[in-house]
Amino acid sequence: MNSTLKVLLRELDRIKRHPRYVIILTLGAIFSYVFFLTLMKEGQPEKLPIAIVDSDGSYLSRRLCHEIEATQGVEVVAVYGSHNEARQAMQQQKIYAFLEIPKGTYSELLDFKTPHISLYANNAYLLAGQLSYKTLITISRLASGAVHREILRKKGVSEDKIMATIQPIVIDSHFISNPWANYQPYVLTTVLPGILGLMVALISIYVFSEEQRLRTIGDWMRTADGKLIPAMVGKLLPYTFLFTMLGIVGNIIFFGFENYVLLGSFWSLTLVYVLYIMAIQSMAIVICVLIGDMHMAICVGAIYTTLAFTMAGFSYPVTSMPPALQGFSLIFPLRHYYLTYVDIALYGAGAKQWLMHMLPLIGFIAAFFIAGLIFNRNFKRGKRYRMLHPEINEPQPPTTDTKCD
Repeated sequence: MNSTLKVLLRELDRIKRHPRYVIILTLGAIFSYVFFLTLMKEGQPEKLPIAIVDSDGSYLSRRLCHEIEATQGVEVVAVYGSHNEARQAMQQQKIYAFLEIPKGTYSELLDFKTPHISLYANNAYLLAGQLSYKTLITISRLASGAVHREILRKKGVSEDKIMATIQPIVIDSHFISNPWANYQPYVLTTVLPGILGLMVALISIYVFSEEQRLRTIGDWMRTADGKLIPAMVGKLLPYTFLFTMLGIVGNIIFFGFENYVLLGSFWSLTLVYVLYIMAIQSMAIVICVLIGDMHMAICVGAIYTTLAFTMAGFSYPVTSMPPALQGFSLIFPLRHYYLTYVDIALYGAGAKQWLMHMLPLIGFIAAFFIAGLIFNRNFKRGKRYRMLHPEINEPQPPTTDTKCD
């Protein structure tokens, strides 16, 4: 503990003398929280611009316009007279979708024919296109059912038979843990820990490799009384504390102020978050030890933590990936944090369930000690080489070009 404390004080002094990296990363984390919380304040995008091509000009087309304008998901920004105008507007990114009602649609409906209306959605913007499509297809079906109901009423059919004809099966749907279909609990509770994980990896690689770049490893080890594990733990401890506090503040915002669903224990989730930060630091040290060069290690660490966003499984299910990629996803701490978060917060599962996903995080932390042994071996080899070749440590005299008259 004494050796760890001395290294900790040494690292705090280095942070005090060169605080810009810690300040930039802290401000970056705060900016990420503010940006994403305000970006998705409504839970999901609303008032997406769409258009209608009304070639019928009938009661049905007007009713469709009114029904669409009454929804929160989309907003009718234009009514075009031709298909080409709406297509050009979509290509110019003025609208995400448009509904085309051909001429004679209402008359065909009154003649008990099956008219066709066309729906075009721009899936180049996946979320906006899918939400626009979903809203328009729902409104179209409801409006068609409403017109059908009016026709049956005029024919004297009873209300019970009308509803049995229009909707023979009533679907009672339930959104587990998220009845509002809010995107924030799905996205932010994993994206922001992933961003913090990226910052943790970069700063851990930098501060660890900086000792080698500045050739201060000897002073670092002397401060730790030659003890490897206290030297490594004391050096990383300030950053572990900093990013853990940022994560805990984020969870307080999520589950306290934003009222995200948390069926399990907040302190269990906090414990998992601490292990997640330590796992990221451990993998960063493994990358440093295996690569050696600081710039290359930073590049590899950035790629490693960025791939975790895809391999975690919250944007694309891991079970739908090829078997090789399913196994590859296990080397990312964010994947195991995400599974544990789902068990604790969304399912409210007991400790027996989420402890299974927490064990890999402990395995990542164990890799820290293995990397420490490799680093100690490399350090001793380098020290022995310097003892055999002391001339490499002697300062070289500057070379000057002299000219004689």
